[in-house]
Amino acid sequence: MTHGVPPAATADRQDGGPDDPATVARVAAALPSGWRLEALASVGSTNDVAREAAEAGAAGGLVIWTGVQRAGRGRLGHGWESPAGNLYCSVLVRPAVPAPRLGEATFVAAVALADTLADRPGLPPITLKWPNDVLVGGAKIAGILLEGGGAMLDQPGWVAIGTGVNVASHPDRADYATTSLAAALDDPPGVADLLTAYVATLDRRLEAWQSQGFPPIRSAWLRRAAHLGDRITARLPSETLTGRFQGLDGDGHLLLALDDGATRTISAADVFFEGD
Repeated sequence: MTHGVPPAATADRQDGGPDDPATVARVAAALPSGWRLEALASVGSTNDVAREAAEAGAAGGLVIWTGVQRAGRGRLGHGWESPAGNLYCSVLVRPAVPAPRLGEATFVAAVALADTLADRPGLPPITLKWPNDVLVGGAKIAGILLEGGGAMLDQPGWVAIGTGVNVASHPDRADYATTSLAAALDDPPGVADLLTAYVATLDRRLEAWQSQGFPPIRSAWLRRAAHLGDRITARLPSETLTGRFQGLDGDGHLLLALDDGATRTISAADVFFEGD
């Protein structure tokens, strides 16, 4: 898999990375109150680092930031190409919600990242692909991986929200379109500046989610939903279904209207749009 980087379009021209002490200090100082930063030049996976911290008893509000992931991963066992120049981070949070609702954090993060990118003038339309991808101009620019644990009965647990954003480069994929901020903008943001803006927005969205519940997040996600009302294909482990994307249920599951008139509620699948 190759990664094209347009000349002079790398994030390094605007700021340093997680191995630059001055940049790390600037990012740490800019984080919202109660948040702290752990910056690492290279890791296997930022979610693994966040998990280790959680299992060791770390408090929520921890940001893991790296320049390169050697074993990055996405949902359903997919790999995540992680060359230098893009944003790779995980945030460890311990939200005050019951364990069955922890999965809603995927949508909280997707909405927060969309909000952050929407502040960039000149960026093509931003849409959200169920359940965890962010698209720019119909092409994937970011993905989110939620992992968690530690919850007992109705007590809060922890979640690691892993986020990868194509800033300087993007993979060449045959199965779906991809893009990067460098490809979409003449003046792409630096990785460090994007990280600080994202965490600030995520902090606000997390607070609203915990105080107001999932409905406002669900509504915000649906306003940006890619191909809402269109025909899509959902590839499940045991079957492949095609139907009309009706929206989300109250738990964030995909509602798929089948051709026979039935509606299927899908909790996990690879989703493909017509033309992919």
